[in-house]
Amino acid sequence: MSVTGTPSMGPSGSPVAHRASLAERGAGSIIGFSSIRAVAVEPGQGVYAATKAGLVQLLRTAAAELGPSGVRVNAIAPGVVETPLTAQIRAVPEWSDAYADKSALGRWSRADELAGAVVYLASDASSFVTGSQLFVDGGWTAIDGRYTPPS
Repeated sequence: MSVTGTPSMGPSGSPVAHRASLAERGAGSIIGFSSIRAVAVEPGQGVYAATKAGLVQLLRTAAAELGPSGVRVNAIAPGVVETPLTAQIRAVPEWSDAYADKSALGRWSRADELAGAVVYLASDASSFVTGSQLFVDGGWTAIDGRYTPPS
């Protein structure tokens, strides 16, 4: 499943597509990537935000359905991440800085900084975590969550 493929996610990209194999094993962890946009407002991002919020609800429902089989289902909600998809935003200093300033840490995250969250949710360290959304946003949602683009 890709960021651009989220709105048209089909059955093969759904957590329920793997229900039988994980349930047979009696264990497993499904990790979906959401976004802070599932809970934080940014003008012009309504469709993206709605798909991410919908994904979170799909994952929470899957957690309730698969939990009795020992399968955990969670979401990781990153903030702004340095990726090729965000290069055009980062190329404009006032936009890049405006996004960075919304984080308590005052910067964008790197993609590799999401790896720890994935390892945690996939490991036994999170054996009692399911139906949750782990924010990896540098404190963006802790501060405020709203974003106002530069003028």
